[in-house]
Amino acid sequence: MNIISSSQNDKVKYLNKLYRSRNRRKQGVFILEGKRLIEAALAGGADFKQVFLTPVFFKSAENDNLLADLKLKAEIIYIEEDLLKKTASTVNPQGILAVVNESVFRGDDFYQQTKKILLLDRIQDPGNMGTMIRTAAAAGFDGIIALKGSVDIFNQKVIRATMGGIFSIVIRQRLSQEDFLAEIRNEAAGYELLAADTQAEEYHFEHQYQDKLILMIGNEANGLEQQLLESATSKIKIPLAGEIESLNAAVAASVISFEILSQQLKKNDLN
Repeated sequence: MNIISSSQNDKVKYLNKLYRSRNRRKQGVFILEGKRLIEAALAGGADFKQVFLTPVFFKSAENDNLLADLKLKAEIIYIEEDLLKKTASTVNPQGILAVVNESVFRGDDFYQQTKKILLLDRIQDPGNMGTMIRTAAAAGFDGIIALKGSVDIFNQKVIRATMGGIFSIVIRQRLSQEDFLAEIRNEAAGYELLAADTQAEEYHFEHQYQDKLILMIGNEANGLEQQLLESATSKIKIPLAGEIESLNAAVAASVISFEILSQQLKKNDLN
């Protein structure tokens, strides 16, 4: 077993570069840290490129099944514990991290694969982004569109906040507003286009949702761009008590997403 111990090793240098969004995009990959996320990625059909692990992780019998699966899918690279910790973004990467190809999650035939889509307009906070992806997956959404100006979905903080939800949903990001508006007139025609808007007249629980829909959630501070609002087939709002004027974007997405799920479950029961 050859164990990397130097930060000057070419594979370690390559790994370090991937912690920059620009380099990840160029290579078409992202990084996963920790056993739990890597197991979730395996279950979701991720295309692994490299797996870095420590001798301690390798020797632990409880990891045998995971390692057997990973050896069939990726190059296995052994690395000293201290060097892995210096490289990783988390305090405790649990002795394992992986480089994964983005292609599986890009969704080239996006609208053929999806019926319920959450569109995120210039969402800046990684925690909010990750929470919304996790919520969307839990509420039965099968697609995410993150428009240009949003935080990188494959950012480490975003991935951790999804709690594995990122591997059960089709992802598109860095799509321009103009390209999206063109798509809804063509290949995405037929989707109900819903805008979460504090100025809407209809409450979210009053609306009758279609089976195919795109729910649009706007920037934390400024909401949806005007052109997106104007393109909506329906606008909905969440009732608020007291002097509070708006909810956190992730909370708003959660409230509406689970109302949509609730209505669809009731509809299925009736049928």
